[in-house]
Amino acid sequence: MQPENWRFYESRAPDRELQSLQRRFRAISCRFYRKAALQRLCRRVRVWALVAVGVLALTGTAMSVSPWPLLATVKHLAAFPTCGIARMMGVAPAYHGRPGYWSHHDRNSNGRACETQEL
Repeated sequence: MQPENWRFYESRAPDRELQSLQRRFRAISCRFYRKAALQRLCRRVRVWALVAVGVLALTGTAMSVSPWPLLATVKHLAAFPTCGIARMMGVAPAYHGRPGYWSHHDRNSNGRACETQEL
C-alpha cells in the first residue's frame, strides 16, 4: 500500500531512470575533478614560475655586483653549499677575496677555504 501523495507512473522504468541519474552524476563528477586537477596544475606551474623568476633575479643581481667574470661568478655561487662541490667546480682551495671562498668553509680562519686535510 502506497501513501496518498505518492505518484506512481506506470510508463517509467525505475532501473533505467536510476542508471540515467548515475550516468549524469558521474559526468558531473568527472568534470568537477578534471577542473580541480587543472587548477592544481596551474597553481603548481605558477609557483615554480615564481621560484624560477626569483632565482634568475637573485642570480642576475649577484652577477651584476660581482667583481669576477661570469663563469667565475657562477662557480663561486655553486661552491656555496659544500667544499666537495667547490672542489668539483675547480675553485678549491680558495683564498680570501677569490672566487670559491666562503667563510663557513674556512675552518681555522686562516684565509684559505676547503683546504685538503693533511695527516
